[in-house]
Amino acid sequence: MGFVAATALVMMTGCAHQISMSPDASKTASVSSKINKQVAYVISPADMAKEVQTPGGGGDKVKYQPYKDLDAALYQAFSAVFADVTKVSTPSEAKGVALVITPSVTTTSSSDSMLTWPPTQFTVNLVCTVVDPKGQAVTQVQGSGSGQATFDEFKSDFSLAARRASRAAVDNLVKALENSAELRR
Repeated sequence: MGFVAATALVMMTGCAHQISMSPDASKTASVSSKINKQVAYVISPADMAKEVQTPGGGGDKVKYQPYKDLDAALYQAFSAVFADVTKVSTPSEAKGVALVITPSVTTTSSSDSMLTWPPTQFTVNLVCTVVDPKGQAVTQVQGSGSGQATFDEFKSDFSLAARRASRAAVDNLVKALENSAELRR
């Protein structure tokens, strides 16, 4: 009787399915004029290991690692805007750079399906806090994106809504970085 009760409890509470937020790396936005500065971006080991769970469909959840999944796309985004980019684990490792950028990633997901677990809607918000080498605030730049995927689309890629949201957020971040007057000073 205990096994049946445990199985029923698992079925009622759902489970978490692994997805990836990594966008298509071949589609990084470009800029008309790079900013001629050396920058470092900071993603701590704790952030790289951080796993997040958000709602999927059918009462299930999805799990993913936002910083790990977006690391390559962030590097490409910063490289599209700035002359030289280095990744570091702590701000104190950023030597010989003009700016230190610390990205923050927040996400949401949902699904209007009661029968399938992949999310049909996904949002990504990237907020980059930019400081000078002394730690003085320069600016904060944001890029957000949302992605949708229908069953016919995601049946071959369960991460599709997340990938689309990530691509839009990274592309919007590139535009925001390029258009920031504070970063060009």
